[in-house]
Amino acid sequence: MTSLQTKTLPRAFEWIASALFAAVICAALFVAVVVTQKSDEAQQQLRHDIVLRGADAVGLSFNTALKREWRSLNAVAQNISGSSKADVDDFMDAVAETGGQIAWSGVADLEGRISSGSNRLREGEDVSERRWFREGLRQPNVGNVHVRTSVAAADDGENRSLLNLSAPIIDPATREVTGVLVYSLRMAWVEAFLRNARERLNIDLVVQNRAGQTLVDTRETARDLPEAVVAQAALGQDLAGTFRLLDQADGLYAFSPNFVSDDLPDFGWRVFAVLDTSQVVNVMPELLRVSVIAVTLAALFVLLVTLVVARVVLRPVEELAKTAEAMVDGDFEFPLESRSSHEARSLSRSLARLQGSLALHRLLIENRDAPPLQVLLGGADGVRGGTDRASDQAGHEDDRQTRQARRKS
Repeated sequence: MTSLQTKTLPRAFEWIASALFAAVICAALFVAVVVTQKSDEAQQQLRHDIVLRGADAVGLSFNTALKREWRSLNAVAQNISGSSKADVDDFMDAVAETGGQIAWSGVADLEGRISSGSNRLREGEDVSERRWFREGLRQPNVGNVHVRTSVAAADDGENRSLLNLSAPIIDPATREVTGVLVYSLRMAWVEAFLRNARERLNIDLVVQNRAGQTLVDTRETARDLPEAVVAQAALGQDLAGTFRLLDQADGLYAFSPNFVSDDLPDFGWRVFAVLDTSQVVNVMPELLRVSVIAVTLAALFVLLVTLVVARVVLRPVEELAKTAEAMVDGDFEFPLESRSSHEARSLSRSLARLQGSLALHRLLIENRDAPPLQVLLGGADGVRGGTDRASDQAGHEDDRQTRQARRKS
């Protein structure tokens, strides 16, 4: 004989609540992981955009300033051709007093001697062996950065590194070269320009020459670049284009083999852009915190509403289940009709009909000797008190049979 299972099973509401709570927790964890991952990716992409766009912006503004000096060099070279010594001296003095970018300017004749210089400095000096002079006789040229201590007394205590820009002076009538004009550009101005850009864009720049020597480093603490970064830059130094990202070492680096515009002579500079992460506002943690809070509140709202709905739907079913159990035990209390859902209403109506049928069947069995019409009339009030009425009828039948027996005797 199969024994009935006596283990207590959880209620349907408990099953739904437990499953829903577990689902909400899993969904919240999934959303938190995905949001965290995507926020990290977004933050990394944001930093990439900052360093690339910032470096390009610095390069654009710096090239604009360099082009201005370069156009000035070529314009002066055209204007002083055939001019007197006094006029040339006035031009040289005016160049040195404009803006502070140019530390000294001068004109060298074909023999390589300075015929005119700003504030009459270096006049008569032999520069025939200088690269800017030899190259300047043929075409506009940019020399190497060098240090000179005798350019101007105003440079005391400052960085005296200079960069020579030279261009040939051409006679407009004969189209022959008559000399070389030179601008000694202050590297201190270049460094100040890049530092000013760094303050605005939070992008540090490290400028190196062809030999790998650092010319300008805008970082608060100057230090060598990571070897991995230098090696990657060397592999792509001939590529065209602006800045490109390098793999991270101890920071985020970008490299430009063509920092100076192609409209200018080749400076031979390699420029590294370094993102100053300490100055970048990281909004992702706050965004992540707000997102997690919003998802949690939404999940709790969904959980609460679902539990309330489940309670409203399941409560009538629980009551009907108790009614069915009572029917098994012989209690035929009429169930209330439920209107919480279509299924609950159908179940309550079905139980009412089933209860009426069972009650009538039981009444017929208990009063099987009575006429059916009398039994039905006795149960006309919804078989309420049917058992007591059947007992009374059985008693009356016994009394009638006893009186009939007495008459016969």
